[in-house]
Amino acid sequence: MINEKLARCFGCALTFAFAATASVAVPATSYSPKPALGERVVLPASVTPDHYRIDISPDSQSMTYKGAVEIDITVHNATDKIVLNSADIIIDSAALSGEAKAPTISYDEDAETATFTFDRKVERGARTLRLVYHGKIYSKDSGLFYLDYNTSNGKARALFTQFENSDARRFVPSWDEPGRKATFQLTATVPADQMAVSNMPIASMDLLPGSLKRVHFETTPKMSSYLLFFGLGDFERIHRDVDGVDVGVVVKRGDTAYANYALDAAADILPYYNQYFGTPYPLPKLDLIAGPGSSAFFGAMENWGAIFYFERSLEIDPRISTEGDRQGVYITIAHEMAHQWFGNLVTMAWWDDIWLNEGFASWMQSKATNHFHPEWNVWLRTLRSTRYTMAGDGRDGTHPVVTPINNVLQASGAFDNITYVKGAAVIRTLEVYLGEEAFRAGVRRYMRDYAYGNTVTDDLWREMDEGSTRPVTQIAHDFTLQAGVPLISEMSVKCVNGKSRLGLAQSHFAIDVDSTKARIWHVPVTVATLGGVSAKMLVSGSDPQFLSVGACGPLILNAGQAAYFRSRYSDESLAAISARFGALSSVDQLGIFDDTASLAYTGAEPMAAFLNLTKEIPANADPVVASELVEQLLVLDRLYEGLPGQASFRAYARSLLNRFFVHVGWDKTPGEGDNMALLRSDLIVALGVLGDSSVLAEAANRFARYVADPSSLDAAARHSVLRIVAVHADRAIWDQLHSMAQSARTQTERQELYELLAAAKDVAAVDEGLKLALSSEPPETTVLRMISVASRLHPEVAFDFTVGHWDMIVSHVQPSIQTRFVPGLISNASDLKLIDKLNTFAESHIPVDGRQDLRKAESNIRYLAKIRKDRLPEIDQWLESQSK
Repeated sequence: MINEKLARCFGCALTFAFAATASVAVPATSYSPKPALGERVVLPASVTPDHYRIDISPDSQSMTYKGAVEIDITVHNATDKIVLNSADIIIDSAALSGEAKAPTISYDEDAETATFTFDRKVERGARTLRLVYHGKIYSKDSGLFYLDYNTSNGKARALFTQFENSDARRFVPSWDEPGRKATFQLTATVPADQMAVSNMPIASMDLLPGSLKRVHFETTPKMSSYLLFFGLGDFERIHRDVDGVDVGVVVKRGDTAYANYALDAAADILPYYNQYFGTPYPLPKLDLIAGPGSSAFFGAMENWGAIFYFERSLEIDPRISTEGDRQGVYITIAHEMAHQWFGNLVTMAWWDDIWLNEGFASWMQSKATNHFHPEWNVWLRTLRSTRYTMAGDGRDGTHPVVTPINNVLQASGAFDNITYVKGAAVIRTLEVYLGEEAFRAGVRRYMRDYAYGNTVTDDLWREMDEGSTRPVTQIAHDFTLQAGVPLISEMSVKCVNGKSRLGLAQSHFAIDVDSTKARIWHVPVTVATLGGVSAKMLVSGSDPQFLSVGACGPLILNAGQAAYFRSRYSDESLAAISARFGALSSVDQLGIFDDTASLAYTGAEPMAAFLNLTKEIPANADPVVASELVEQLLVLDRLYEGLPGQASFRAYARSLLNRFFVHVGWDKTPGEGDNMALLRSDLIVALGVLGDSSVLAEAANRFARYVADPSSLDAAARHSVLRIVAVHADRAIWDQLHSMAQSARTQTERQELYELLAAAKDVAAVDEGLKLALSSEPPETTVLRMISVASRLHPEVAFDFTVGHWDMIVSHVQPSIQTRFVPGLISNASDLKLIDKLNTFAESHIPVDGRQDLRKAESNIRYLAKIRKDRLPEIDQWLESQSK
């Protein structure tokens, strides 16, 4: 699953497990009605499912569905109770083969279970549990849900399912845990003029009276319940054969022209993955399915053979899609297709090891994208995400990559930067340490040995270590079983007989000193001179360890920046590197720049060290490096809000960015790379935020021309101009944007424009946007995104509005993120009084065992408040010194 917040992070620079088994995991603690705090809540192991035959009849107008299921089960131990997961479902009847009397049924709404109690013990063996039930269709993206959209004939409605992490129980009573794998056979009774889609191809279809049809899908492979999918609507499908697999893109009628890019990408990636994993994709078809709308939590979901995407993550409309959109769609497709192996074919036994899904898919998305599009420099962009994540990994609220998960509420909190981004960075660290071929051989053994089964993390490390002269288990344990970021410090360096003798020590990069008890890592370190002479060693512990490098001169720690750690240089070495900063590779420029910034924010380095480095980034730097400078300056500008020093800081920031903008300009040049277009957009928006008068004037002129003639701006320019205009909107401009949103041609464009109505600096305009969000006018799925957009510039306004209207807003929030949404609104604020407000809200609305995101938000607020209080005065002093 692609986490939407990670995919579209704003202001990221400062915001942000062991026994082997390939079978069903035996839980440490079976389900009990009132589990103790800290006790894992899972279903009893006495009964497990083997095969589901599901018959579903949805009624999209009444927002209900009827269902029936026959579940072939195995009773492992005699029992008088069968407990399975069920949420918001009424079971009308139940019967078990071999039992003459129907069981009594009881529900536990908190545990989301249904219990069937028999008048005698059910003996061991194979049985079939037959259930008839009914449930509801949701307006939010969990269980079976609907998405409405506009057509030339009025409103239309499509149905989709979303089950990760634990919402299959809202569609069918089931053993809704990743370790309870089974096969699924789905039948659906649906309108005859609509297309039904599921994981497998259609096996047969019967026409029924009343303009209905009964669609029978082929049986799935053995898989986890959260991977089941059903979709229904007025769809069209384009497709082609790729390596013997029917690969298709399913879109709402009229959108096939926007689907070709995605189909081409999937056709690229599938053969690459078949070869890389050494195990061919095992299903006969693979559909990429687009749904109109959006989610506050996710952008796409890897259902086996039927990957669901919101349209903005799959479709490309040349009129409004930018270079960034095209890269984002390609990367998202690569991520979800990687899950077809990591997660679907081989699945974690429990949510503790969700990183085996998400971390690997995040790493693989970069690997595949870099293979097909090296010009995008995706590893450099990935490094930016990794460095953002380190800031969170050094603060309170972080957690190990492999982290204890006791219940499904906690599981939803594990879909975060640590799981996705740090998980991917650890894989990158280990691949570079082991070597690409050796690492791939381990992945292939893992896929071969655990196909259709469940694993824990140590299963993977054993496969990596098999026959290896460089075992990784110790290194991997250090990085995955403890939270935090290693810090490698240069202790000494001498030039002796033409060689450098370097002393290194390992400590802990900590923003909150007590964020983790971790202190020791075995860290693979690559050191190189500016001329490229390199050496490697494992560094562990605080005692200096010495390394000889076959040349003298400035040395780069973590050369290539592939390992997960921060580097600290001596003052002399940092000065020498800064003087030759333009001679560094782009990846080392970015790594050193970010490490210096992060150490300066914590007070481990003077802010002057970071600010001096901002002047050394060359005007012809890689666009990704320049975009990192843009991001750092924007975050500092937000922290300056309301302070007298902001004007001087903005003047300095504008002068820096105009050095790049003078070369980039407003308009594309023939033959320029996609990343230059992304930098142009970043610069235009940033200069607008920083109050550059010429950029604001040009944006206003271009917006006026665009209103008169939408063809006057290409997609990228349109995107930049609309963002600037929205941020600086007065009431007249806000009304214009509102009118444009109401008359937008496509659902994606409509959604984009409604979100911009909550983006203004002007609080009155934002208030109007927030009120509009809760009207029936914007698309249903845009409500939470409008509130989130408002929180970027006005966290307290968005927080107060949400708390004040929580009874209305909570109906839009899917159950799995109800503990996360409100803390996320103020996690980028720097006002300490918001912590008390957040805790007051949490007392009534966030369970004690679901407060991980609350801790993260509190920690980040304190961190940003400290930078504002202690570091910004240093910047003021430095700026004053520059003017003398």
